Amino acid sequence: MMNQSKLALEFMQNGKLTSFPIIDAHTHMGPDSGADMPFSSPEQMIEVMDRENIERIFCSPHSALHDPGTANTELEEVMKKYPDRIMGYYCINPNYEEKFLKNIENVLNVPGYIGFKFLPTYHRYPLDGENYKSALEFANKHKLYILIHTWGNNDPHNGPRHIKMLCEKYPDAMFIMGHSAPGELDQAIDIVKNHNNVFLDLCDIQRHSGIVDKMVENVGADKVLFGTDMPWYDPNYCLGSVLFSHISDDDKYKIIYGNAKKIADRFSK
Repeated sequence: MMNQSKLALEFMQNGKLTSFPIIDAHTHMGPDSGADMPFSSPEQMIEVMDRENIERIFCSPHSALHDPGTANTELEEVMKKYPDRIMGYYCINPNYEEKFLKNIENVLNVPGYIGFKFLPTYHRYPLDGENYKSALEFANKHKLYILIHTWGNNDPHNGPRHIKMLCEKYPDAMFIMGHSAPGELDQAIDIVKNHNNVFLDLCDIQRHSGIVDKMVENVGADKVLFGTDMPWYDPNYCLGSVLFSHISDDDKYKIIYGNAKKIADRFSK
């Protein structure tokens, strides 16, 4: 059956969405070792954002993820320079807990932060380890968002079982399951069904056929966030999975813009 989406037709005619902008809730920035990224600087990314009608991004630069020496200073400088375009996650590397916790109050005091970013598998440290506890308690106290990479396949560092535990232990924190545990998606969906403080994330998993329809059918569009991993992917590549899915245009609006707009508005205040 032909896709009757007005938004899909609009994109095909104009080369971008024009009815409303996009908010990308899962991005990075800057070079990464061994990867060729032709548009990874803040200015290059904003050029892409302007071209593709992306209002703003939620970002965690590669420097913050991989270099404990720079921590989150690059992100804070960029959020200050582009306050209406870039918001961010304060990355926590639990292997250097004291260094990162020293400036944890920046999450409240530096405009643009919406919460934290955890990469347990990359940092080889389990989500239920002691060195995440202070950041989790801080997020719970202040009702912050935490974007956590989840791959599934019984990963010992992070997976749906870890997220379920965190949702129940820290009910006032808001969790985003980065990549939505593609190896254990059914378990991830079950957790989102049964907990109000967790979202699915389309970043990278969107390339699996039918994934948007499956997510919305099971948890509703209100619990799905649009993410692209930019600059690893061109956002238009990821946008197609939503526009040409079989969900309603109202649900597409929520995923592409509405859900993240509520987050952005809260922290912009």
